[in-house]
Order: sequence, then C-alpha cells, then structure tokens
Amino acid sequence: MLKQSLCIFLWVFATLIFRASAEMAIQDPIVDYLAMNVPDRVTNVGRLLVIKKVEIDMEGNGKNDVFVGTWYRNSGPNTWLWAGYAPIAGGYERITPADSDVLIDFDAIYVGYLPDIGRRGMAQAYSLELDNRDRDQSNMISDLSFYYVENGKLMQQGTGALDRDDPEQESKFQYYFGPNRKISATPKIESFTVPELVQRGYRIPIWKSTKPPGVQ
Repeated sequence: MLKQSLCIFLWVFATLIFRASAEMAIQDPIVDYLAMNVPDRVTNVGRLLVIKKVEIDMEGNGKNDVFVGTWYRNSGPNTWLWAGYAPIAGGYERITPADSDVLIDFDAIYVGYLPDIGRRGMAQAYSLELDNRDRDQSNMISDLSFYYVENGKLMQQGTGALDRDDPEQESKFQYYFGPNRKISATPKIESFTVPELVQRGYRIPIWKSTKPPGVQ
C-alpha cells in the first residue's frame, strides 16, 4: 500500500513539474523575439522590414535549435543579429541574452564537430578585408568563432586571427570552410516580410527611434 501511494505521489509530482515547465516554455520563438526589449535594435535596425527564422541541429541530438533575427542595417549591408532558442518539453527556451542579440552569419556556416574545443556546434569565420560571403578569397581571417550550447546558454569562443598563408592555419580553415568539408546539418532558413507576419497574426513592434537626431 505504501509503495503504491509513493508511486502515485511521484507520478503526480512529475506531472506537475511537466505542466509547470510547459507553461514556462516559449511556444513561438518569433513571438518572443518580436516582444524582446533590445536597445540596439532601435539604434541599428530602424523600421522592421523582414525577419528570418533559421532551424539547425547544432547540438547533434536530432532536435532543431531555432534562431530568429533581422538585418541591422546601420551596422553594415549584410549584418544580421539573432536570438536563439533550444527545444525543451512543451516548447523552447531562449539561449541568448534577454537584452541583446548575437552576431552570426549563417551563410556557409560550418555545423558539426569542432575539434578545436572537442564538442559539437557551429563555426564562423570573419574577415575585415572582405564581405563574409567572399571570405574564401582573403588570406587573413580576422577571427574564427565557435558557437555551442552549454547549460542552456549559447556560448561563443573566438580563436583570434587566422593567417591562411600559414599551412597549418590554412588546413584548419579548409576543415571548416573548404570545398571538401563535412557538415552534419544544413540550416533551414525562412524569410518573412512584415505583411506576411501581420497576416499570420504577429504583433509588429516599433523599433524606429522617434527622437530627433543628436537627442539622447
């Protein structure tokens, strides 16, 4: 009788925990992204024109992480910043900060095992000489960055500059970005214009600053 009562108690407890987790979970990453208060968006995005949703299994667990972001037009022609979300019971949890977005260029990004840090994640190379889309033409990579999830947070680790004239460093570049690289997954990217978001029932935020130029 005691054993049966204990089993019932544990089942009820587990059910309550599951329900509480589901209620706390983010149901739609796009809704959460649009509702976030990120000061840099007002400064660098201006009027919202489009957002992108990226789904990618960066942890190699068969479950897609989701990134939602938009163009930071005042930061450069191809500068996109993101909020990231990992799947949990009943929805998603945000893995990036609540008050800032994360700079990631998903164009030709590497997804898979990262031997430099001994775990799975994403690798991105940045070049100050050229647009990131043309980085393979540069002999100097300004920074090689790794992204991975640890304790429910998206972590970023940079290795510094990469001199492609050095054979060892060029070999590293080719591993992550060369024509024969082996990636475990390819990002699925969707774009949504503001009219499309409105049609889907999303509430569109006003990020454009209403202050006159020079006013703090």
